[in-house]
Amino acid sequence: MIKKPPIEELEDNSAYEKVLTLPYGNLAPFVIGNMLKPRLPVILTWATVASALFLSVWFFPGLRYVSDDPQIIMGLAAGLIIIPVLLIPLHEGAHLIPFRLCGARDIRIGADLRQGIIFITAHRFVAGRRLFAFVALTPFITVTAGLLLLMVFSPSWWQWVLSMALLVHATMCAGDTALLGFINSHGNRRVYTWDDADKREAYFYASK
Repeated sequence: MIKKPPIEELEDNSAYEKVLTLPYGNLAPFVIGNMLKPRLPVILTWATVASALFLSVWFFPGLRYVSDDPQIIMGLAAGLIIIPVLLIPLHEGAHLIPFRLCGARDIRIGADLRQGIIFITAHRFVAGRRLFAFVALTPFITVTAGLLLLMVFSPSWWQWVLSMALLVHATMCAGDTALLGFINSHGNRRVYTWDDADKREAYFYASK
């Protein structure tokens, strides 16, 4: 097992190259740009979005089943707003736990409402490719699996609502999968990242 390098070693240009400095204020343009590149984590996100969109149409009240009181407005509010908002603490907590398990202590949660982004970061904590994948994908996998399981045991109206919640949550995971896709784009090079939460910047390094 390769021991992760300290920050000082990453900043020493003899072994590692800084491939990206990402200010938190530029997260949205970065995510949008990388979500258009065909990388495995990105494809997984788009596949989930497409599937959730299909299911939300498939289970639309009255389309495949009789619904005397479809409650369209209530369902839209629940699926597109209420449930996704309630999922935010669960999503961020699913990021926090892997960080904690791997030794990070100075963990901070922030938001940029202008970009529509909520994020969690471990200040000055170095993460390699595998750890970053663990942190990034845990909310996506756990919440997606939970919503799909609930859909299996729910009546049709709730299947429609939960499919919309799945659609919104999958889009919420775009930042995680865009960052992971960027890391994976460096092939077999060792890639590490760490954040300076005070400067609101993330740094990415790849071995030479």
